Amino acid sequence: MLGFLRKIIRRQKNAKADESPNLAVQDSMGEAVPKRTFPRLKYIAGGLLVFLVLLAIASAIIAVQAKGVISSAGETAGAAKAVYDAAKSQDLISANQKLDEVKTKLAETEKKYSALRWTGFIPLVGSYWHDGNHALKASKSGVEATDILIDAVEPYADVLGFKGQGSFLGGTAEDRIVRVVETLDKVTPKLDEVAQKLTLVSEELGKIDPDRYPFEMKGRNIGETIRLAQTVSNDALFAVTKAKPAMERLPKVMGVEKERKYMVLFQNDAELRSTGGFMTAYAILRIEKGKVFQEKSEDIYALDDKFTTRLPVPEPIQKYLPLVYRFNLRDMNLSPDFKVAMDLFSSHYNTIRGEPKINGIVAVDTKVLKDIVEVLGPIEVPGYGTYSSENDPRCDCPQVVYALELLADKPLATQRENRKGVLAPMLQTILLKSYGAPKQIWPKLFEVIIRDITEKHVLFYFYDPEEQQAAELINVAGRIREFDGDYFHLNDTNFAGAKSNMFTTQETEQAIEVLDGKIIKTVTVKYQNPFPPSNCNLEAGQLCLNGVLRDYVRLYVPKGSKLLEALGSEVPVETKEDLGKTVFEGFFTLRPQGQAKLVFRYEVPYEGKDYRLLIQKQPGSKKAKYTIATPQGREEFDLASDREVTISP
Repeated sequence: MLGFLRKIIRRQKNAKADESPNLAVQDSMGEAVPKRTFPRLKYIAGGLLVFLVLLAIASAIIAVQAKGVISSAGETAGAAKAVYDAAKSQDLISANQKLDEVKTKLAETEKKYSALRWTGFIPLVGSYWHDGNHALKASKSGVEATDILIDAVEPYADVLGFKGQGSFLGGTAEDRIVRVVETLDKVTPKLDEVAQKLTLVSEELGKIDPDRYPFEMKGRNIGETIRLAQTVSNDALFAVTKAKPAMERLPKVMGVEKERKYMVLFQNDAELRSTGGFMTAYAILRIEKGKVFQEKSEDIYALDDKFTTRLPVPEPIQKYLPLVYRFNLRDMNLSPDFKVAMDLFSSHYNTIRGEPKINGIVAVDTKVLKDIVEVLGPIEVPGYGTYSSENDPRCDCPQVVYALELLADKPLATQRENRKGVLAPMLQTILLKSYGAPKQIWPKLFEVIIRDITEKHVLFYFYDPEEQQAAELINVAGRIREFDGDYFHLNDTNFAGAKSNMFTTQETEQAIEVLDGKIIKTVTVKYQNPFPPSNCNLEAGQLCLNGVLRDYVRLYVPKGSKLLEALGSEVPVETKEDLGKTVFEGFFTLRPQGQAKLVFRYEVPYEGKDYRLLIQKQPGSKKAKYTIATPQGREEFDLASDREVTISP
């Protein structure tokens, strides 16, 4: 190739020499003067030929080197997937070994890729090399973050049910958990290190422009994949950063320094209320150095019998909850914000003489108990019988759910006395069975508990402001959040005695359009109950599960939104303000084997290039189908937890 270039240069020199005698003409005095000439076509062609040859050489070099880079990157990705698979199967030993392989292959990929550094100076091509370099730097920091996490988790491997060299072997499962809680302060510095690495990941990925990759490879849109990676890295950084305060305060919450007492509040999601369900029963648990002891368990009506303060009945209860003439403790979760509701509830609970002083409230619903029993298997609660996750044909629901509804609502005097103390013994039985379960069960148990917390079937409220703030940071406190963008929270409150939410499904569609520079939304909510009615006649003495749903419905939207039209409510929809939002408030009834539809059309005060929407799920509610329809297309998903949606123009 070099010989070929020399021939081209030699020919150009010879051409210049041949033409040199003709470069001058004589003037009128006979003097020779330079002749003005223009480059000839063959000079231009020769120059272009040189450029094309150089380009061909560069392309060949890039192709050869890029082939090696692609092969090496593929091997690195395969090794990374092996780490993920090992971690998913709770095998920390294998994950650690395979992570070493990832480090080796990533280093090889970096070395091969650095050989292409010179392409970074080529116009147009250079930006792609820099993008790849950013991706490799992000990968390296991500591997380092994973290494730190495995190192932090490994001492707890035996307790969490992982395969690894745990540091808490020996003793009962309860003893090992206590030792874990006592040593959690050693984990938080590791979170700082992980956060530093994840910050680098986010920064490097943030330097890549996804719009440069509007094409697909192997059926995957590269630009969308880059956007997903950027979102996941930012979410991971956010999660680790927000988790640190909770980790720091967990030993104190678990009674390591001093015993703590908590009220476990059972919310019956079959009778959905604003914060997750009708408050049916409660238990008081004492925690000392991670060990849990039951103190008392009681029916919510027994607590209301001790509450003698007469308070004015809030307007929604006056209008929609029949035969209620005083504001009871059991109805004080009227606000959709769990903290606001529990501020009210606990302020009055603390006035009742003889009730234990508590440090906070943990709310759970029937789904939590059902999911735990499904993992652990049937549980035997002394004095109350056996509870399982097997389907009960009487309600087409898990037997544990039917049994709890039977205890809660069957109109028999013996049932009322029997249900007073079921919650605490059941929780104690679950704890004891958990401690005695094979450690292979623990990962699944942790998984369902974390999922139920994420999906708002468990809510936390603390008297200590720092502990409450920590809970809010990781979004487990049931707060109505502030958000810089569009906002949506649909809240249903069942003001009937039946448990019809067990049989009711819901679908929501948000159609978004831009008219005259304004965002107009049309929200359509469909409710359906396809099941036959229960015998709700009190004289029959049967369990009234599926009856008429009396739904006090509120739609929380950005403050300043203007209602243009509302359909389907049996009363005129009112516009109010609450919790920093504008609220559209209505009411409807739904009978068994019936359906209902609500429509809200309103204007959203929104400015911004990208459209951002936060949808907050109601605590205790089931997964619901959601559709977002825009001029760009439709997005469908099941709303299981709070969700942010971003739509670019």
